[in-house]
Amino acid sequence: MLRVFDEGAWERALSKIREGRCTPFIGAGASAEYVPVAGDLAAAIATKYRFPFDDNRDLARVTQYATVCEGGDRQFVKQRFCRDVFEHVAQPHYDVQDEPHAVLADLGLPIYITTNYDDFMFDALAYRGRLPQRAICPWYTTDRAEIAEATKLFEETAGYNPDSGQPIVYHLHGHHSIPESMVLTEDDYIEFLVRISSEDLLPPVIKSALRSRMLLFVGFSLADWTFRVIFQGLLSARSSLGGHTHVSVQLPPQAGYPDDERPPRIQDYLDRYFAERRISVCWKTAREFSAELRSRWESR
Repeated sequence: MLRVFDEGAWERALSKIREGRCTPFIGAGASAEYVPVAGDLAAAIATKYRFPFDDNRDLARVTQYATVCEGGDRQFVKQRFCRDVFEHVAQPHYDVQDEPHAVLADLGLPIYITTNYDDFMFDALAYRGRLPQRAICPWYTTDRAEIAEATKLFEETAGYNPDSGQPIVYHLHGHHSIPESMVLTEDDYIEFLVRISSEDLLPPVIKSALRSRMLLFVGFSLADWTFRVIFQGLLSARSSLGGHTHVSVQLPPQAGYPDDERPPRIQDYLDRYFAERRISVCWKTAREFSAELRSRWESR
């Protein structure tokens, strides 16, 4: 059972990246230096709406409460969220060697999947002289014309057969330019999971990228809503993740007090749990992992 992200794990991962058999899966931790983390966003919204429960750092639950307070108007809550978060968002410096999006862009892969609402992966690829294409999962609509518009890229050559020169950035959980596309509230997560599980919403090239390549998760927490929905609802049903050993970059569990003995036990449990599901956990920040990945990639 694979449990330690050691030299062997690095070599296996790098081999698949070199062969183009890798799909980066980018989460909020990759953007945490530029976009406030979910807990901080939730706390600010909780204060605004006088959220009465204890879990005021759970963004899905807090935005669900805000939606109820606004008479069920999810669109209003999402538009306000986009304005508050993205109107003055800082931009990464893509010429910095350990910037996560820049490192991923330099791998020259054809497909990048993200649950983030930002443009950073797209911009990093463009900064490198690529011609990236953006597509957004149409989970949020049943209108055939809107679904056709959201998936038309995949009828074109650049979408049907993407390559390193014209890669696809696929926004699984929406993009801030279309607020209704964002998976944000508890109801959104449930509806996304139901639709993605019961309808054929994912284009074949995206399904293939999930099924037939090593997945490199960067910027996820093993405990958050996003990872749980993706892993349990979307990936677990896909032939045991395609038979590959995948990689997830995770922050180590933090001690709650000076003599807290739980973090090593938590880490050991999660190593064991995900090893059984063919996911090898690398316990680093997104930037630490990116720095080591670049060093190993460029010394190949």
